[in-house]
Amino acid sequence: MASQFSRARLADLLIDPREDLGLEIKNWLDLAQDNDAKATFAKAALALANHGGGFILLGLEEAGGSAVEAPGRPATLDGYDQDGINGIIQNYADPPFHCAVHIVPDPAGALFPIIVVPGGHRSPIRSRRAGPNGQIVVQNSIYIRKPGPRSEVPGSAQDWDDLLGRCLANRRDELFDQIRGLITGAVPQAAAPVQPERLDAWIERSLARWETLRDALPEDDPARCPHGYHWFAYELGGDLRKLQGAAFAEAIRKAVVRHSGWPPFWYPARRGIAPYAYDNVVECWLGGDTEQPGSHDAAHSDFWRISPDGFAFLLRGLQEDGLEGRAGRDPPPPGTLLDISLPIWRTGEVLMQARSLAAALVEGPATISFKLHYKGLAGRELTSVSGHQLLFEGHVARQDAITMATVVEALAIDANLPEILHPLLEPLYALFDFFQLPAALVVNQTAEMRGTRL
Repeated sequence: MASQFSRARLADLLIDPREDLGLEIKNWLDLAQDNDAKATFAKAALALANHGGGFILLGLEEAGGSAVEAPGRPATLDGYDQDGINGIIQNYADPPFHCAVHIVPDPAGALFPIIVVPGGHRSPIRSRRAGPNGQIVVQNSIYIRKPGPRSEVPGSAQDWDDLLGRCLANRRDELFDQIRGLITGAVPQAAAPVQPERLDAWIERSLARWETLRDALPEDDPARCPHGYHWFAYELGGDLRKLQGAAFAEAIRKAVVRHSGWPPFWYPARRGIAPYAYDNVVECWLGGDTEQPGSHDAAHSDFWRISPDGFAFLLRGLQEDGLEGRAGRDPPPPGTLLDISLPIWRTGEVLMQARSLAAALVEGPATISFKLHYKGLAGRELTSVSGHQLLFEGHVARQDAITMATVVEALAIDANLPEILHPLLEPLYALFDFFQLPAALVVNQTAEMRGTRL
């Protein structure tokens, strides 16, 4: 069984699921008896592992541009057990790797298997055997994810360069993690921006825009984030490329970095929540879904906007306010908890997205002037929702809001993300009765986040 918080992250994948390079959708494959189905699953898992990790959703099929439940649901989901799934991986993958299997409800309550394929491999994963009659999987082949999306062997020098580059980057990250185990690193801030008020003015305009949209919702709509929210904002510094219109929108879409089921600055395609042009920026308002009004809780009612001038803003409700109850217990009341790990994940994901967008919009070196803000903290208790982190109870915040800021070089984010996150987030955790954020927790959670790349 997945941890409570893992289930929340995985359940995000079943909200408007769409295939992409890190997400494979398959129908009800008979992985217990059908050897062709086993080979089909293995091929997808091998490609995702070489891509950097991802998810396989079973029991769905594409229909009309979206995913719906596939026909032929089995009487039970016992055939999708972890031992059976990893037995297939052991038979096909060299070197083998371990997949986690979770049974997760979609928004309507129907259960679906989700297989988490790990990334972070230091060498390419190859197929150790062929599929039935030499079909589907070819022995001693390496599979990668390609646009479409498709799982295929590398067909160009660029394909091989991307694959080997990921493996080398994983070796580099492993080396940095080993070094962090010996010393405490520090990343000096980049030079402060000459006009810091520009970012403050952008934040003020963005908040005013969100409040205008929020105020048009019914009083009881959870997208109003009545119990609290956090926002992230940044300005890219450097030689900005002049992208406009469709080219700018495409750069934003490609900059999405998926390390969880609900990535920051998600660029949906479904009409009703798709991004649009407004006041010379690209804007997206999931809480104002015109096709399914009132269907989004606070944590999935993102409001974001990105300007061609290098500014970005994202506001989201707190996921802790929509948790399920454990073992038959009632869910915790909204506004009462803050998970110890989630600020690390969310802030890290936004910084990774900022680095990705900087690569697309800035010619040469780039700086990122970054701010984040939490509101609705007063009365919340710091906790580990999953129970995986040892934490003494009783750390409660009395202050309701806090803003934190840093300025970093974009190129420093990949190698030094834990060293950036730790001093940035320490003031947030200190509000909870002077709780000291362990550096080891930041390192571990950052490694976990980057190891589940989609």
